[in-house]
Amino acid sequence: MGRLTPLAAPARRLPAGVKLLLLAAASVGLFRLGDPLALAAAVAAVLALAALAGAWSAVAGLRPLALVIVLSFAMHAALGDWLLGLVVCLRIVTLVILAGIVSAVTPLSEMLTAFERALAPLRRLGVPTRAVAVALAMTLRFAPLLAERWRTLGEAWRTRSPRRPHWRLLIPFVIGALDDADRAAEALAARGGFLEK
Repeated sequence: MGRLTPLAAPARRLPAGVKLLLLAAASVGLFRLGDPLALAAAVAAVLALAALAGAWSAVAGLRPLALVIVLSFAMHAALGDWLLGLVVCLRIVTLVILAGIVSAVTPLSEMLTAFERALAPLRRLGVPTRAVAVALAMTLRFAPLLAERWRTLGEAWRTRSPRRPHWRLLIPFVIGALDDADRAAEALAARGGFLEK
């Protein structure tokens, strides 16, 4: 995040609301694409965007999902529709990288403010918009942190064993993620993070 790249400064200056709207529009557009070649081009485009914005941590966000992506493709292939499996996997990869880029170049406070503004009309219906905004912002923000946790667990495993970890990291990864979520929730509650303004 600290490296100087062509889009690093402009990406950080762009309002959080605009970045979230672009992410939503890109998500809708991706689900309208069914051509694997077009989706492969989308993956290449978001990889280039991550490089230009200095947000390579967004790519690391794919590591915890690698098993899910492989299993998804395998399941579709086993059911006789490997092409659909490829399309689904390319969409997941593109969306995870895009969400990671937005998270990497947007401060949490700005993201939270943008979500609160977008959800403001729901207050009339009694929806606790502050809590929903916090949940949405934290979901996007935790993606790079989860990727870093997975990488750390993998390195710790490799220092102790010559075998590849595969699924063996899932249990400590989930426990650690839940522990992080508990600590974050306690910190937010202590600071009034869930209180409506």
